Amino acid sequence: MTSIRKKRTYKPILSMDFDGVIHWYRNGWKGISVIDDDPVPGAKEFIENAQNYFTIVVFSSRSSSEAGIEAMQAWMEKHGFPKVKFATDKPKAFLTIDDRAIQFKGEWFDPQELLGFKPWNKE
Repeated sequence: MTSIRKKRTYKPILSMDFDGVIHWYRNGWKGISVIDDDPVPGAKEFIENAQNYFTIVVFSSRSSSEAGIEAMQAWMEKHGFPKVKFATDKPKAFLTIDDRAIQFKGEWFDPQELLGFKPWNKE
């Protein structure tokens, strides 16, 4: 007897930050709709592959403004990224990828040590 597998329709949400994760962000903040750097190497390919397993939702400080979301969409389209969703509020994600985050593992950090944190592209 042959079993027929149903295609998985539900995909958990993978929330991704934009600046410093998808957009390289070497030039720093210049305004909510100013996006003037290249993609982080491998970001496009990662998203293309991850969409096989996840619903990709971009959530950024730019997400607080329609102009910011439109700028991110236009930038991603210009650079050949696949279509993704954009959130205006923090999504109920299975997992989040962010360049300015620390995974909480049940033990609190020394706040003074946190002041020395640097994202990957500033180390």
